[in-house]
Amino acid sequence: HPESMVPMDAPIQSRRYITPSATSRKEVPATFLKKKRSRSQAFGEDDELEEILPPNATEAEQIEFKRRQNTLAARKSRKRKLEYQQGLESQIEDLQAQLAHWKARAEVSEGVIQANGLSLPA
Repeated sequence: HPESMVPMDAPIQSRRYITPSATSRKEVPATFLKKKRSRSQAFGEDDELEEILPPNATEAEQIEFKRRQNTLAARKSRKRKLEYQQGLESQIEDLQAQLAHWKARAEVSEGVIQANGLSLPA
C-alpha cells in the first residue's frame, strides 16, 4: 500500500562509510560528466522536491547531492511500481467480475434453451 511506503519528503539517512566508497575514490564521478534530462523534463511530470546544486559545490557536496537525488528517484520508482501493480490487481478483479457475470448469463440462456426443448450445440 502506498501509505506504508517512505514519504517522498522523509529525511534521507546520512552515509557513514568505514572506507571510502567507489564513487568517492574517483576524481569526478562519471555521472557528473554527462547531463541527462530529468524524468519530469522528459515526461512532463511535476517535480516539487527537485533541488538545485550550487555551481560552487565541493566534490563531496556533489556526491552527496547525487546520492540524495538517487534516493528520491528510487522512492518515486517504487511508488510508481506499486501504483502500477495495484492498477493491474484492480483490472484482474474487474475482469473476474465480468467473467462471473457472463458465465451466469450463459447458464441462464442454456436453461431457457433446454426449457424450450431445444438441444445445445456442442
